[in-house]
Amino acid sequence: MKIKLLLTLTILLVAGPNVFAQTGTPAGGQGAKPAGGAVGGQVPKMKVAIVDVLAFREKVGELKIKYDKLQTEFGPRAQQLEAMKTKLAAQERTLAENRTLTPQQAAKLTDEFEQGKKEYERSLEDSQTIARKREQEETEAIYDKLSKFLDQYCAKNGITVVFDARRLQDTGLVVFAATAANITEDFIREYNKAYPSPATTSAKP
Repeated sequence: MKIKLLLTLTILLVAGPNVFAQTGTPAGGQGAKPAGGAVGGQVPKMKVAIVDVLAFREKVGELKIKYDKLQTEFGPRAQQLEAMKTKLAAQERTLAENRTLTPQQAAKLTDEFEQGKKEYERSLEDSQTIARKREQEETEAIYDKLSKFLDQYCAKNGITVVFDARRLQDTGLVVFAATAANITEDFIREYNKAYPSPATTSAKP
């Protein structure tokens, strides 16, 4: 099961939240078998599980170290974008109320607002591009390890299908899921045990 990268840095939260996506492929990385692939006409038993991929960022020790590093790296850029956004909001309010502005002042402020808006959008787009590239550089290898470990975990526990908890919640496709179906905490615990890191050991009581 391949876990896709998704940046969750503060810098991208300025533009709006995203959701982790997961593509389902059988263990070993092979493509899904076509319909009618049951052996001997028997339908294989299904064991479905749910995992919260977004929780990996904070609870998987290796990932937490990388995302903390990226958060520090992009903190100043995020603050700059937030300051630009705040200034634009103030200008927009002033233009909307327009109680004391002369026509000339209103025209000047409108020009400044439009120019500032273009600069903000350009800076945000550039920052997102750079941040995604840095995230891939720092975390892609770890996500590959997580994907392979998830294959092994599912094979060991007889799990045939895994759904992303956040995506299920957003789409509302599932109306009920037993608590035992959520393997997030157990999977993370097993992964951190197999690949310990300073972030993992320091979190222990």
